[in-house]
Parts: sequence; C-alpha cells; structure tokens
Amino acid sequence: MMKTLYLALGLGLAAAGSAHAQSPAAGYQITLDLQHVTNDQVRVTIDTPPIKEAQAIYVMPSVVPGSYSKKDYGRFVTNFKALDKKGKSLKVKQDGPDLFVIDKADKLARIEYLVDDTWDAKQDDEFIFQPGGTNIDSGKSFMLNHYGFYGYLEGYKMQPYQVTVAKPAELYGATSLATERKSPTQDVFTASSYVTLADAPILYSRPDTASFATGGARISVSVMSENGLVKAAQIKEVMRPMAEALTKFFGKMPVPEYHFIMYFPGIGSPLASKNGGYGAMEHSYSSVYFLPEMPDADRLQSMVQEVASHEFLHMLAPLNIHSREIGEFDFRNPKMSQHLWLYEGVTEYIAQLVQVRGGLITPEEFRKRMKDKIDNSEKYKTVSFTEMSRNILVPPYKDMYQNVYEKGALIGLLLDIRIQELSQGRQSLRDVLLALREKYGPNRSFEDSELIPEIVALTNPAIQQFFDQYVIGNQPLPYAEYLSKIGWNYAAVAPDKILAFGRLGFGYDAEKQQFKVLETTPEQNAFGLKEGDAVLAVNGTSLSMANAEKLLRPLVEPTTRAAVKLRFQSGAKAVPQERQATPQEFEVELKNVVETAPTPTPAQQALHDQVLKPLA
Repeated sequence: MMKTLYLALGLGLAAAGSAHAQSPAAGYQITLDLQHVTNDQVRVTIDTPPIKEAQAIYVMPSVVPGSYSKKDYGRFVTNFKALDKKGKSLKVKQDGPDLFVIDKADKLARIEYLVDDTWDAKQDDEFIFQPGGTNIDSGKSFMLNHYGFYGYLEGYKMQPYQVTVAKPAELYGATSLATERKSPTQDVFTASSYVTLADAPILYSRPDTASFATGGARISVSVMSENGLVKAAQIKEVMRPMAEALTKFFGKMPVPEYHFIMYFPGIGSPLASKNGGYGAMEHSYSSVYFLPEMPDADRLQSMVQEVASHEFLHMLAPLNIHSREIGEFDFRNPKMSQHLWLYEGVTEYIAQLVQVRGGLITPEEFRKRMKDKIDNSEKYKTVSFTEMSRNILVPPYKDMYQNVYEKGALIGLLLDIRIQELSQGRQSLRDVLLALREKYGPNRSFEDSELIPEIVALTNPAIQQFFDQYVIGNQPLPYAEYLSKIGWNYAAVAPDKILAFGRLGFGYDAEKQQFKVLETTPEQNAFGLKEGDAVLAVNGTSLSMANAEKLLRPLVEPTTRAAVKLRFQSGAKAVPQERQATPQEFEVELKNVVETAPTPTPAQQALHDQVLKPLA
C-alpha cells in the first residue's frame, strides 16, 4: 500500500478534577489480567458499587473527546456477564453496541467480560484513531486507553475507580494516574471518577523513560519503539527546547507534571496506518502519540516537535479553559461545544506562535505555515465555525473537522492581530487566555453561550464584530486587510515564474520498501516517468527512508538549474533505467501569496513585532 505521512491531531478530555488525587478504595474495583492473554483478548473483572435501582445500564463509550466521531467501544466487548454476590448470573440484554441492560441490578456485585484491541481491527471508516484506541500485544506492550476496556453504570459515572493490573514483571506502566506499584507484577491505579480515569491512559512496555524539569513542571517521556530506532533520551532533547519556549511564553507551566506517552511502529509494521494517518491525542496531564519510526534524526525531530507542540498547548485549553460540555463529558450521548475554534484552532495558532517567539522556527517559516493553512482551508466549505462545532458528529460537518487546524488557527492569528491593534499592544490573545485560565482552571467550566461575550468584555467592544462575521458568521476571513496590519502583503492569485521538472509526486510503498512516482504521466514531467515507477537512486545515491527528504525534495521544489540523474524501474521485473533532466522555468499563477512588504510602515512594523518578534 502507498503510505504518505499526514498528521492527525486530537483533543483529549479536560478532567473535572486533578488526575493526581488519591481516591478511597470504594466505587469500582477493576482487575485487568495482562499476564494471561489469549487470542489478543484481556479479561476485565469489575466489582461494582452498590446499585439502588432494579435495572442498571452499563455504558461503554460511544464517543470520546478527541475523536469527534462515533466509534462504539462496546463492539470490542464479548462474553459479558453480570453476577450477584453468590456468583449467580443476572439477566443481561445488550441494547446496541455500547449498552448492557442488567435486570435485578440491586443484587449486582460483579461484571466480567473479555476485550479485543482496536489497533488490530480493519482500518475502515469505523477504525479508531490509534492514539485513542487500544493495543494488546502479549508480553510486549499494551496501550490502555481506559474507555476501550471499561465503562460505567449509568448514574454512577462520578464514583471512584481503582484499577489493579496483573502484568509481566518486565513491563512498566507509563501514566499520569496516581500509581502504587505493589510488586513487580502488580500495579494499582486510582482515580476520583470515570471522567478522571478516562483522561489518563497507560502504556505498558519495556521501560525506556527520561525526564526533565522546566517552568515548575516535571516533564516525562516514555517510548515504545518497535525496532528500537527511537529512544526516550532522544525525544527528551526534542521536547526540552519546546517546553522551555512554552515556559518563556507563559511565564510558567500550567501543570505540575506532564507525560509524553509515545508508540513508534516500524515503517512496515502490521500496526502502521494503512492510509498514512499518524498523530496524537491530548489529555490533561499527558498525551499519547502514534508516529512512524524515522531513521533520519532531523525528520524525526521536526515531526515530533510539530505534533507535540500542539498537544502540549492543550494544557491551556481545554484543561484550564473549557465549557460544561467538556468538563462533564457525556460518553453516551455527547453534546458538542461550539468552541472548537478555541480548543483546536487557537491551540494550533499558539503552538506555532510559541515556536517562532521561542526561536524554534524562523518568522519566514511561520509565515509559510500560515500560507499553507490558507491553502488547506480552501478545501472546505465556508460555514459558521460555531455551528460546525456544535454539529461536528453529523454530516456534512463531520467531514470538515480537519479545518479546525487550518482555518481555526487562522482565526487565532487574525483575532490576535485585532486584539493587539485595538489595545495598541497593551493586550494580546495570550493575555486573554491567561485571564480565562485564572478565572476557570481545571475544576470550573464556563457556560458555552457566555464565552464570546466574556472575551469581548475582556478586550474591546469591536471584537464582537469579528466574532459575528468570522466565527459565528460565515464570512470569508479578511486576509488582505488583517495581514497588511503586520506588514504582510496577501494576494489571492499572483503571476510568477518557478523552476520545476514538471508535475511530479512521490509516495512510499511500505510492502516493497520503495518510493513510487505519483500524480503524473510521461508527458507531464521532464524524466518521462509514469505513475507507479520506482525511484531507486538520485545522482548515483541509493534512495532510502533515511535520505528520502534530502534527495526527493529538490525534484519537487528545485532551487537551481542543475541537471539531476534518476535511476528508476518500471515494474518489478523490468531492467532499471537511468535518465537525466534539467528543471525548466514555467509561468504559473500562484494562489494565496503571502509576502513580507519590502518597506513596511512604522505602524506595520510595530504591530508585526508585537505579535511575532522572538522573545529575548
């Protein structure tokens, strides 16, 4: 299968309380047996809290924060049994994939069943994004996203949970949960409620961990790399400058500790995404990553930094700034908040802003990334962002979700420019977020309908018009007007001349471990390559995953007129050929051109520096 890398990001659950609070041994007592695994199934045993009602409903989540789609974790549960204190079975009727209706529930003492993992399921439209799923690899590793293993009895979601895990002695459980490691083969985890428990996944693997401190927080990294190509110590060095940039931007870390939980499948791994989808899911005190092993250290660093910067920023929203819909998330029939523009869009903008102001990327790279977001946002119909958020689980809006990272981030940029312009630099979007964090924090939710009026009250009455037109309304974002305020010239289309070898794209065939030519015909490129040809070498250097970016990028975006010689093969049995070509100059019409004004005015330069200048 062709494998092209795109990065899918996700929003996790904002806990209603601290993930670190110890809970009394009451409520739900759960036992997971990771020592005796048969057919990739784990046995779950739950001693339940006392139930008053004659009938109870055991709920496995239908939707979880971050997926923004119906996934039905109950479909991975089999052999469900409800028992009384004497071990006698109670009548159970399954209502759809996620609900188990138990009769004579006032006698209920225990629930037992088996769970299949999600990572091994068919990767179709119902496949669960790996960072939000479960993996059962006996004796090697287990990804425990709790909502894939157990649920709650309706009306008893906020009872305490204690999870006892019987595990192989050589495996270590990385998590932000309160943990008591009773023995080499037994761990006990506690949480104040199902909401808090579901917010703190666990990765069991052979220990490869590292940590460091910054901004008053302890940052931990735990890595499971299938072929050992990625090490926790290596990831720590990628995370450290980013964490320090965040500390510089916000003054201190918003949390006392944070855990990066990372799984790296091999390029040819059976677990690797068939459609090339990799990424992460955020939680309050941790985030889970499913990213491909990259032998090229520079590519690994840029990939991890780009994904992790976004997930890390969720410490601000939704952990410290969230509506009741998230703070009291309904796993059965969730009501979506209208503020994805904040949770994902502003988070993505601030993630990019922190990198440029922290000196991790250049202002030119930041401008290019914003231009790319303008390009990508055009793939989606212009709709009200608040309406899209409220209806993100249903058509046609569910197919627009990716736009929260594109147009959502641009909303953040333009809003920041407008706030700083109106306040003459005395206030920024960062200041607004910190004020909201101070008022709400992890334990207090705002009312969904009151957030925008509150932001207007914190800033300037003119900000209401921005929201009415571009967030609540569906007017196109005013790129030319707003970007000119910071000395950027925007043009929807502009003529230009570029160097190119013609139409040429590449994709990786993981099964054959070859790079194949895509999206072209022999007449459309200077080499006469056809779709599916395998590129073997560039200028005499054999092509591999480690050097692919270095060798293929000049073919897609040449910067000189130098000739390039390719060695390629048309079919598995064909004789390899060599052809040389020189890039030609083409007149093109570029879309969404964003360039720095050659002579910005003092006002433009001042506002540009307020928004983007790297911090000292």
